[in-house]
Amino acid sequence: MKKLCSLFLACAFATALCAQSPFPFGYTSPVMTAQTLDAAYARWREGFVRTCEPNELRVVNPARGRELTVSEGIGYGLVISAYMNNKSDFDKLLNYYRARLNERGFMNWEYFDCDTGDNQKNAAADADLDVAIALMAAMVQWGDAQYKKELDALLSAFEKYYFVNCDGVLVLKPGDMFGSCTCTNPSYYSPAYYRAFARYAETQKNKKSAQFWEKVVNDTYIVLLRHAHPYTGLIFAWTNAEGGDPTDCGYQVAGSGTYNSFQYDACRMPWRIATDYVWWGDSRAKQVSQRLTNFVNEPVWQHKESDGTLWFGAGGIRNVVDGYYVSGLRKLDEAGNGGRNHTIPFVGGFALASMAVSQTDTDAFMLEYAGMTPQGYYATSLDVLYKLVATGRFWNPAERLK
Repeated sequence: MKKLCSLFLACAFATALCAQSPFPFGYTSPVMTAQTLDAAYARWREGFVRTCEPNELRVVNPARGRELTVSEGIGYGLVISAYMNNKSDFDKLLNYYRARLNERGFMNWEYFDCDTGDNQKNAAADADLDVAIALMAAMVQWGDAQYKKELDALLSAFEKYYFVNCDGVLVLKPGDMFGSCTCTNPSYYSPAYYRAFARYAETQKNKKSAQFWEKVVNDTYIVLLRHAHPYTGLIFAWTNAEGGDPTDCGYQVAGSGTYNSFQYDACRMPWRIATDYVWWGDSRAKQVSQRLTNFVNEPVWQHKESDGTLWFGAGGIRNVVDGYYVSGLRKLDEAGNGGRNHTIPFVGGFALASMAVSQTDTDAFMLEYAGMTPQGYYATSLDVLYKLVATGRFWNPAERLK
């Protein structure tokens, strides 16, 4: 439902103006403007997009000496280019992806400089999910039949290689050749995309595929709610299908932190779940987002529930830091990093979660987020993606299917 200003009399007395969301569900804030998005996009493109071949672009992380490109960055770049309506960049990034596929049809997750071919390093699910939704957006926006062909191939490969059946529940593996019922990464879960894929399958008269993706939506929330903390909403970076300690993916797989911490991998979950709410209005997405928003707003001291559960608040959006245990206790990693910095991957993610909760929270969280500047490849990429959602520009491609 649209959240109309006339429904919020308090807005007449608030310092922030009330905004009508361009999404079918949720809230936006007037502090997030087209200009803020355009500035974020220009910063990202100038700082991290490079040319390889004349018809290839890549997104780079220059922090490791030789310039590294990961499939995650290509996925981000394709989404950004599609939604910023830059077909030229989109096609060149897609060319880069195409030239580095493994035998299953997914880009291998890591390349240095302009290396090409199948380096047999396997793929990453979050990247390929972003590629798929970007292809759908490109297909409905620009009408290129090649995008449809590649989307069909990618979705078919996803059904074959990226999910594992865990006692009747379909769980996303983190890689096409990595992960199992005892190793999954919930920050990769993208129920908004899955539902879009189901709608697409329906338009193609593919009932079996539509049912598959609808089951994935529901099963994703089964797993997510098993281990999202009941009061903070925070998630494990790496977990198993039952929401516990993973046994075969290690504690340092990515994102800097042990399995039971909400770190630089896990902090993307609020973005992906908020998208499911603003696109589809899923009540489970709202439930998770409500917990996250309550966590941010609560004081930092210890809270004890009647069931004995102990948890901590973040102390307000201005006090959010970049590392927590799922209980909300701040966490420093082994090198003394994390758990002390106020960064966009965390603040921006919580700001998106607030879009499913209230106009007051959205205005307050977005005001804090809007005043921040990202540093580095990861934060700068997420900044554009987050602001696409925050400004209402991340439209649902399933709504434009014919």
